[in-house]
Amino acid sequence: MDEQTDIRKQVDILKNHNDNIADLQGTLLGLEAKIEFMEQNARSCNIELCNIPERRDENLIALLENLGSKVNFKISEKDLVAIHRVPRAHQQNDKPKNIIVKFTSKILRDNVLSACRLFKGLNAEALGFKNSTLPILVHEHLTLKNKQLFRESREAAARNNFKFVWVKNGTILAREKEGARAFAIKSSHDVAKIKPASSLISKSASPEN
Repeated sequence: MDEQTDIRKQVDILKNHNDNIADLQGTLLGLEAKIEFMEQNARSCNIELCNIPERRDENLIALLENLGSKVNFKISEKDLVAIHRVPRAHQQNDKPKNIIVKFTSKILRDNVLSACRLFKGLNAEALGFKNSTLPILVHEHLTLKNKQLFRESREAAARNNFKFVWVKNGTILAREKEGARAFAIKSSHDVAKIKPASSLISKSASPEN
């Protein structure tokens, strides 16, 4: 009887230990999510420019002002807090280093983004880089984690014929087609939701084995 009681005590100790680990894991995940939110929020006034060729002694402020004139939205030095190129994520990548721009306000950042999205056919040649037809990409400045999540979401969208995957205020959104409900992608688990609605309906309607 004493042996049985002792075993029960050990089981209770192990159970409490496992419960504590689960609690710690939950706390850790919560802290990681909070840090990720804070890091993304710190980028709320930023844009990231991709595919702009590099030049020796380049003037990034003048380049950005030129970009503004092309998309019919005036940008001046007083609108900027900082502008700089960032190292490539992969050193073997020979694409130009991306440019990060921090504006004085989120409203200004959003207006610049809107102007760039409305302008069709923006490429390096339009900014004075002769014989360079690289498309100039202008995005919200995402954290590394969200960049990876955005990449996974676009790949899933391409596989499953989703028409829309975009970023708004640091949140990745997806929508299958015009008129369909949009939903947020906050983790790799959410990427699995990027499937045709018809396949989800047929799966839910299929009888259990």
